[in-house]
Amino acid sequence: MQTLMVYSESGGVTKTTTAVSLAMVAAAEGRRVVLVDLDPRAASTKWFGVEPSAEGMHVGAILGDENPEGWAEDLAVPSGWHPNLRVIPSARNVSNREADRADHAELRLKISLTGLAADVVVIDCPNRQGGPLTLSALNAADTVVYAATATSDGIDGVEGARRTVAQFRRHRQQLGAPDTLTEAGIVVGGVKETIMSRAAVASLEELRATGLFLEPLIPDRAIVQEVRISGEWYGQYRKGSRVLDAYTAIAKKVLR
Repeated sequence: MQTLMVYSESGGVTKTTTAVSLAMVAAAEGRRVVLVDLDPRAASTKWFGVEPSAEGMHVGAILGDENPEGWAEDLAVPSGWHPNLRVIPSARNVSNREADRADHAELRLKISLTGLAADVVVIDCPNRQGGPLTLSALNAADTVVYAATATSDGIDGVEGARRTVAQFRRHRQQLGAPDTLTEAGIVVGGVKETIMSRAAVASLEELRATGLFLEPLIPDRAIVQEVRISGEWYGQYRKGSRVLDAYTAIAKKVLR
């Protein structure tokens, strides 16, 4: 099972769109997929329009339990979009877990994945600078994909996220623990192809210089924001086909 976290330390950089798109592409290709919404804003949860199987049975229940082994399988609900895609919802009170300093709390998400019937897990991460939620994702994941836009915020978000990842990996090495986290690359979304400002061009060049730049660029299309409001999948509309084609190409590079 591959566990992939989609991460940036800036908001509004297409992180949720990237997480949902990679999950849906993988499901459409025949993989069993679970998307974990780890963000208290619950953007993925709202887009799918899903509810927990019972009150309080969202990702926060996993993070708050001392022994959540197997809970991911119990809490995953149908996405309504594809039979291969399930979702572990989030909620605003998941932010309360940021105050949890219990020993090994950052391992609970990983423990919960035990026995999960999935080929791919995609974690939609909060835009936090470290903290228990981010550490939970880092400990659970084996692959990190950075989400960015061709803006200064996009660059800042990637730089901050990469520093957090590097610090996590150094800590693992100091403990003599296995370091299995791989940086799969940077996905740049919301790109205005026809009218690209000098600032956007400069931002793309800076992101390319990291050596992690993934192509193709994800084009900006209004349909993506429109369907997020209505809880639909842009992939079923012609206006979203170029976005879907781009994410399909990216998925081939980051999914095993």
